[in-house]
Amino acid sequence: MQQPSLVVLITGASAGIGAATARALAPAGCRLALAARRKDRLEELASELRSRHGTETLTLVTDVQVLEQVRAMVEAAHRHFGRLDVLINNAGVLRMAPVLAMPASDMEALMNTNFWPVVHAVRAAAPLMAAQGGGHIINVGSGVSRRGLPYMAVYSATKFALAGLTEGLRIELARDNIRFTTVYPGVIDTDMPRNVDRSRLPEDYPDHTGSRIPVERVAQAIAKAVRTKPVEVYVPGWMRYALWFCAMCPALADKLIGRHYKRRSPV
Repeated sequence: MQQPSLVVLITGASAGIGAATARALAPAGCRLALAARRKDRLEELASELRSRHGTETLTLVTDVQVLEQVRAMVEAAHRHFGRLDVLINNAGVLRMAPVLAMPASDMEALMNTNFWPVVHAVRAAAPLMAAQGGGHIINVGSGVSRRGLPYMAVYSATKFALAGLTEGLRIELARDNIRFTTVYPGVIDTDMPRNVDRSRLPEDYPDHTGSRIPVERVAQAIAKAVRTKPVEVYVPGWMRYALWFCAMCPALADKLIGRHYKRRSPV
């Protein structure tokens, strides 16, 4: 890596993509600020990285749904390390149900975890990055950031919002030398899809257990993005072309997706 002492702040770092990304960045010499709600898991991960790689770490117990905590998280990382080079907005939650059956509180929780914390983190980090001459913000979206799927409509909406936000910010903050990358993972083998509440889903709703992507693959893609700063990253790569097809032929895509999910409603 060109800058072995890059300071990287990762949200949702206690498990899944966030923890795997920390493990992928540690061997490159990055200094890591690890943020999540679960203190025990953060401290366990930090201890592992220090013992294996000598990584300088900072753990930040943070509930990203609380605006004040998001601001404090960014400021604490910057204050501790003296700068902030990379912000990885990874924290997220998945809830699935038909739109007509999903409680409004679930919809609000999705937006309050998947979208608004990113807005607040960027607003806190961007001035600090601009003052130091630039920075890099990586927002972890989803394949459904570009194509809505049955029973994931509200989750898709939060990820669509994230993608649109990032596209606008890429241009707005380019003058401050702040680069943006959006990561679009497919179905990843993490606790998120494994533990999703399926009580409102059809009994035959596919869970893609056999085709889930190893989380380490996504983490390596993000670690590479830290070095190369691409505009977009798709994991797996072929998903870029599948989403292009959906954008070019939406009616046909609807038919194919509907056939896959059988368009059944929960009993």
